[in-house]
Amino acid sequence: MENSHSFNIALRRCSVVLSTFAALIAVLPADHASAASQGPRDIVLVHGMNDGKGVWKSMVDRLEKNGYRKAQIHMFSYDTNYGSRVADVAKDFDTFIQKEVKGKKFDIVAHSLGSVISRYWMADHPQDAAQVTNWISLAGPNHGTMAAYWWGDAAGAFWKKFVWDMEPGSDALRKANNGKNYDWWGEAGNGPTRFTTFRSACDEGLAGVPMDQAVMFDKEDFDSTSLGGAINYKVTNTNQDFAGHCPSHGGFPNDSEVQKKVYEALVDGGEGGSEYLLKIDKVRMFDETGDGGVKGNSDRMGYIRVNSGGGGQANLSNVYWRNDRGDTDDSGHEWLNVPNSGFNRGAWTNCTNGRCGIDVMVVDEDYGSVVDPDDVEVNGSVVWDVRLNGAGQHSKVVQGRYGKAEVFYTVERR
Repeated sequence: MENSHSFNIALRRCSVVLSTFAALIAVLPADHASAASQGPRDIVLVHGMNDGKGVWKSMVDRLEKNGYRKAQIHMFSYDTNYGSRVADVAKDFDTFIQKEVKGKKFDIVAHSLGSVISRYWMADHPQDAAQVTNWISLAGPNHGTMAAYWWGDAAGAFWKKFVWDMEPGSDALRKANNGKNYDWWGEAGNGPTRFTTFRSACDEGLAGVPMDQAVMFDKEDFDSTSLGGAINYKVTNTNQDFAGHCPSHGGFPNDSEVQKKVYEALVDGGEGGSEYLLKIDKVRMFDETGDGGVKGNSDRMGYIRVNSGGGGQANLSNVYWRNDRGDTDDSGHEWLNVPNSGFNRGAWTNCTNGRCGIDVMVVDEDYGSVVDPDDVEVNGSVVWDVRLNGAGQHSKVVQGRYGKAEVFYTVERR
């Protein structure tokens, strides 16, 4: 009997403590609650040209299986007919945002042209854009496409005016990219949003011009989709991070492995991420000059950059090697001896949110007016993720249609 009485007293005390704790949690600011207790943020899905809400069906199914409520998933739809332009659709997107998620933290996942529309809106509405925790682009023409450059006048006049907005250096792209054509320091800006992009080696792009190939404007070479400062994924049929998947342009929203990585980015809380640093040790070309790729030809252009894409200052690139057409600064060095770039912010990059992305672009340009697809030897990305990789020395091969290179890098814990 005495033991039973003691037990009841202890139980009552425990109930009081739990009730007090629950009351305390109820009055704490939301920022102090764990991400798990808050559940997923609202998400806005933006389709591409010639698509509609239906393109997101399997993505929505996956989100709901992972705990999203139907009311948290918002799909923006817009007219993709002849007269539509990015600036006009961005105004409609703002009306949608004000109605659906005003005052909330939310994420954006955009496919193809939807990437440009949503970033244009972010540039036009910086206060509302500060509420965007993650912006994720699936095969977005973020630097435009050479197909629009070649056929823009005719295609814009007789097919879709959107094509004019996808010409490299267009007003729409310049605004979406923070008022610049290209920005080596980080095109995502230094706001709180975390940026992630996905591109594919099997993306046929617009009019057969691949989206993972270089876009030429002035002297600097970028692929269409990846952004300075963002975590950039390159999906290939040999990349085991994507289980051998290699989606087409239209296949991105429905690809199960891409969806898995998108969800990982959405739930990334960044725990322990700031404890890790990454630096590039060296990069070598394969089958380059008969010397094992130690020295490259002096006409090579391109860059090697590391991004951490964690918001704020983490949205600045660390560029280890960069050559423009006609540059000779690096030609006397061991090829890609790093760091030897004026854009390098130090030997180490902080892997904010537990991820660092390494981008490699190598172009052998023939001094034409633009970069043709066959000029791009290497275009690849490596993502180091604390959830999948540890500290230590690593190497990984990045490959393009006409060449490949090996990246050697070191990750250390503070």
